[in-house]
Amino acid sequence: MAASRRAWIFLGWPGVLGLALLVGAAGVYLTVVQDRTARLTELKRESASLKSRIERAAKSGIPETGSMEELNKFYGFFSGTPLTEWLDKLYLAAAAQKLVLEQGEYRLNTDKTGKLARYQVTLPVKGSYLQIRQFADQALIDVPVAALDDINFKREAIGATQLEARIKFTLYAGTN
Repeated sequence: MAASRRAWIFLGWPGVLGLALLVGAAGVYLTVVQDRTARLTELKRESASLKSRIERAAKSGIPETGSMEELNKFYGFFSGTPLTEWLDKLYLAAAAQKLVLEQGEYRLNTDKTGKLARYQVTLPVKGSYLQIRQFADQALIDVPVAALDDINFKREAIGATQLEARIKFTLYAGTN
């Protein structure tokens, strides 16, 4: 007790407060900083491992986890149904929601390997939010080769129930 009293007299309250902060900082370092440093080292090791796997896969041209047969099976999925049938299903999904598809924009792009074609479809539609949302949901269910890239909504007035939307889908198709 006498030693703590002497320390209090010698250091004063600013010194005791500084000493308490120093002890607290040491505690934080031991509990938080060392754990985070260990986790950072582990993540760096994982990152280096993944980077080397990616480099090996890029050099071989075939993903490390798959075979050429699996890759051909993947591309085969996109070659089974003609693009026109997928577009028909897209239009049927819109009709089911009582949406009229106005003249859209259609663009065909092929990838670098030449095995997949991307058919970008931008459709302007008018309807309620629910109709447009249900159309997009149904289109993605009915057309498994489709991806929803973008959807933009526009309302003429605050109280208007009808929205104008531009929906952009990408349909993937095999080019065999």
